[in-house]
Amino acid sequence: MMRFVILLFFCGAIAGSNDTLSNVIPSDELLDLEEQNEENRLANNRTLNEIYEDAVNAYLDEDWVRCIQDFNTVSHGYKAYKRMITNCRRKCRMKAEGTPPIFPQNIEDLHFYEKKIKETLCLLTCNNEYREIVGSNVLKMLPRETEQKLLNNGIYEYLHICYYQTHRYQDAANALFTYLVVHSNHEVNLNLFKRYLTLPGVEEEKVVNLETPTYVSVYFKGVSAYENGDYAEAVGLFETSLRSYLEAEEECRFYCEGPFDQGWHPEFTSSIANHFTYCLKCKRSCSRMLNNINGDYRRHMFRSHYDYLQFSYYKLGNLKAACAAVGSFLLFDPVDKTMLQNKEYYNAQPKVKVDYFSPREDAINYVKRQEYELNLLHYISNEFSVINEKFQKIKKEKQDNETNNTEKKEPRKISDTEAILHPPPGYSLFYYTKLSNNFSMKRLEDHKIHDKRYFEAKNDIYLKEEDLGGQNRYVADGFLNSTECESMMQFATMTAVEGDGYSENKSPHSKYEKFEGITVGRAALMVYFGQIKPEWLELLLEKTEQVRDHVERYFGLNHRHLYFTYTHLVCRTALPDSPVNRDDLSHQVHADNCLLKDRDVCLRESPAYIWRDYSAILYLNDDFQGGEFFFAEDRVVRTTDNVVSPRCGRIVAFSAGKENLHGVRGILRGKRCALALWFTQDKKYLEYERVLASAILKRVQRVGPFEGKDIQVPPKYEDMLIQYMHSDELLKHFLKSSL
Repeated sequence: MMRFVILLFFCGAIAGSNDTLSNVIPSDELLDLEEQNEENRLANNRTLNEIYEDAVNAYLDEDWVRCIQDFNTVSHGYKAYKRMITNCRRKCRMKAEGTPPIFPQNIEDLHFYEKKIKETLCLLTCNNEYREIVGSNVLKMLPRETEQKLLNNGIYEYLHICYYQTHRYQDAANALFTYLVVHSNHEVNLNLFKRYLTLPGVEEEKVVNLETPTYVSVYFKGVSAYENGDYAEAVGLFETSLRSYLEAEEECRFYCEGPFDQGWHPEFTSSIANHFTYCLKCKRSCSRMLNNINGDYRRHMFRSHYDYLQFSYYKLGNLKAACAAVGSFLLFDPVDKTMLQNKEYYNAQPKVKVDYFSPREDAINYVKRQEYELNLLHYISNEFSVINEKFQKIKKEKQDNETNNTEKKEPRKISDTEAILHPPPGYSLFYYTKLSNNFSMKRLEDHKIHDKRYFEAKNDIYLKEEDLGGQNRYVADGFLNSTECESMMQFATMTAVEGDGYSENKSPHSKYEKFEGITVGRAALMVYFGQIKPEWLELLLEKTEQVRDHVERYFGLNHRHLYFTYTHLVCRTALPDSPVNRDDLSHQVHADNCLLKDRDVCLRESPAYIWRDYSAILYLNDDFQGGEFFFAEDRVVRTTDNVVSPRCGRIVAFSAGKENLHGVRGILRGKRCALALWFTQDKKYLEYERVLASAILKRVQRVGPFEGKDIQVPPKYEDMLIQYMHSDELLKHFLKSSL
């Protein structure tokens, strides 16, 4: 059965965000109808939006034939319009670039603005030519939500039903498959598609994506020729596919340069910068769109051309072209072992020269553009987020002043005890800022750190809200088996640092217990220097991601993604002189995103980690006495019904606010270890150490640990992590390649 994945588009701007890749189509831009017959000319006296609405009404009226006609007219008309727009923009860009400036000297960057003026004049002329062909009433405006449905194959959800009702079952299967390419999680339609495959006349091998880009069919013909040993045919097809891919991406990028509702009235320069950023983020989505091959996301689609080409040219005896393809591939992945071996093989051939490995111009231009755009977006993301935080702070201060009228409050002092107990350990805002400002490439795209292909979330819910006497809380089992728990316990024993997260205070919560912990960043550095096995870090990242995915889905947060904000492996050990009858707590009653002041007052203010939205604890063992987790109504009131006993592979998960006050009973005997996980829905507070850890893991698995002797990870390791992130070129590559 065919595999589906979701393609997510992200497109925003400096001062606001847009949830669409599309252009709002102005009333004076018209549809190219030269290729359409007279019947379609008459149909298109209506605007595209009117035709779309008529198609929906035909569907509702069960006029299946008109439904098919109108939806197909909308689809064809929209594609014709996009071709007109991109052709005009491409032609006018080239024309403006090719004309000499009015004044030879580029004073105050006027050459740039002169080109834009010439481009605009050309666009007006180009649009007017189409207006003369098709008339002035063909297209007035296509609303954003309608265009989004066209972009996301939404019309095929209607079309497949209309085809089915007219007994055109193969067409129905094609239309539904086209819809599922983008909407792969639609369970009802997935089941319906399986049913369509059993209908009379439907052949599964003939089911096609009706929106497949041109280059895809050429590419797979090339793959077929390659596998059949027809290398001359393969070379021609792959070269054609490569050109077609670049042309398709260029068309997409030109179409991104459309209107943009900024939502405010900026200055001249701000307006240009804001619109440019909107367009740039849109353009960054083009390759992701092209790499969605019938629902299967192939991230390295473009560079794979060079892999096929290098071997095909080699089999044809064209070593120079083969070497150039090798050099081009290595631009994208300079440490690929197979391609480096190929390079070594080619290098040993007597006729091969060093300059043969110079990358092709198409690859160089593509990579340079990628690098520049990513760095520019990184700069924009960092700089404007800082300004935005200042604006938000000023706005909050103004609101506070208005609320308090002119009454001034004394600053609230947090007691020493409260500072220790609340909040739980986590990154300071200073460290967040420091790490994120030094973090290259990763924050730019709307990138999810996890890959759900690796995980199958458990559904063994042990206790639900009604069992735990509250809301937004549950307990589930089965996230670790006994072997994995033993491995994680061994990992904790070898790596945990006393007082980690509490300024090296070995007993921050109870004088009868020793507290130890390790963060993802410290563990990653130990793997980086070869001090511990990479398998331990891999297990930690994999299993905690499985928990994150489960929490996200249990609480129905699929459209509001949860990000890790802090991961802490912690062990609490009862000291030898710990009294058996002690009644103090291993962790005082608290909430995870506010400061518990009184019995029913929890303040969401610093130093609380107010950005934390959900929490989870993954337990590693149960061979100890005491240490039960419990939910509480306030500092004092707690019931035995709301107690969770730790065991290997069990999680307790809950929302992080005052509705879920919780604590831990004292450890009476033995050692209790668990992974404490905090999540946020604000990606600004993403756990960057986790991203670096993934890159370090890939580096070590591919090329081994960093070659350095007797390097120790200091207690305050953060600067060291940033230092090697900048200085290790291989690590930078693996960090970038994970985009």
